[in-house]
Amino acid sequence: MEIEIVLKILLAAMLGGIIGLERELSHKEAGLRTNILIAVGSALITVLSFRIAAKAAGSDPARLAAQIVSGIGFLGAGAIIQARFAVHGLTTAATIWTVAAIGIAVGSGFYLLAFLVTLLVVFVLTVFKLLLDLIEKQKRNYVYLITTEERASLLVDLRRLLTELSIRYSSARLNRRDGSYEFEIIFVTSENKNRDFLEKVMLLAGVKEVLSENL
Repeated sequence: MEIEIVLKILLAAMLGGIIGLERELSHKEAGLRTNILIAVGSALITVLSFRIAAKAAGSDPARLAAQIVSGIGFLGAGAIIQARFAVHGLTTAATIWTVAAIGIAVGSGFYLLAFLVTLLVVFVLTVFKLLLDLIEKQKRNYVYLITTEERASLLVDLRRLLTELSIRYSSARLNRRDGSYEFEIIFVTSENKNRDFLEKVMLLAGVKEVLSENL
């Protein structure tokens, strides 16, 4: 029986290591060691849950394992940061959460399921990243100089428009001149999204002039 537990821990370490290696090669904060420890810890707590429940009649074996889900949330929250008007670390947090689930699956004896999910996670993290990189190559830098009426609500409308189109800008500057606002913005996006932005910004009430340039 003890050998089975050791094998579960080793399997959890291996599966967590497979995902952790990909994260390490991608230079992410939660790398090889972090993912191995999460998988091993989740598997161990799950095994202990069943062992403790077996010794106490009427106890729920899922109670201790259920705390893994809430506990892993603290690690996930620590991996998410906000910088330069964008949120980073969501994929890392989701990976941490999934690795914990893989550990629970191993600890519960669902070995094939844990292995298949590990392969799926690696596939998503690698193949989909290549696809996204290919899409990013199609994007270009755009510079806009938008002159509007001196009305603060227009700035809110511009930011809302960028959010709706999922455009993240790298630089933004606001100048106030002669009863008008001059809003200079630089962002990277696809040609289609740039066209949508130009069409919609021209429809905003209070926009006087829009100058655009490609970098």
